[in-house]
Amino acid sequence: MNARFALTGLLTTLVHFVLHALAYFLVLRQVFAAHPGGTEALQRQLVKGADHMVLWALALSALAFGYLITTAVRWSGASSWASGLKTGAIVGTLLWAGVNFGLYSSSNHFSLVGTLADLVSSALCMALSAGFAARLLHSARARGEPRPASSGRASA
Repeated sequence: MNARFALTGLLTTLVHFVLHALAYFLVLRQVFAAHPGGTEALQRQLVKGADHMVLWALALSALAFGYLITTAVRWSGASSWASGLKTGAIVGTLLWAGVNFGLYSSSNHFSLVGTLADLVSSALCMALSAGFAARLLHSARARGEPRPASSGRASA
């Protein structure tokens, strides 16, 4: 792992986390409230309040997503905003379809409307974050700087 990859992963973590938080607070919270997967009592049992969140686990989750996105972009060879967006859209849609439909099929946590809304929102956040990562990973080439020697899959 080189310094550019490490920095890009950290910044992509931040971008993805902020986009996901905004999506939740601006859209998904209302969708989940209007289309709950179970009773109100079940939802209170399943979802922790902000005062009970485990912050170190939230940070590790955010880092895992940031570095997943950055690794996918690097391995795909995406070198522009558009190619990163495409990579993120594909990976995000497949990842979140697997997670959301798996949860929908096996739990009472999501309604179908909530599942679809979360899938679209999460895949979009991942796509935008991947566009950012691709742009940042390859910003040196845009300025005419030489490409880092360790940019291949084996060194990630």
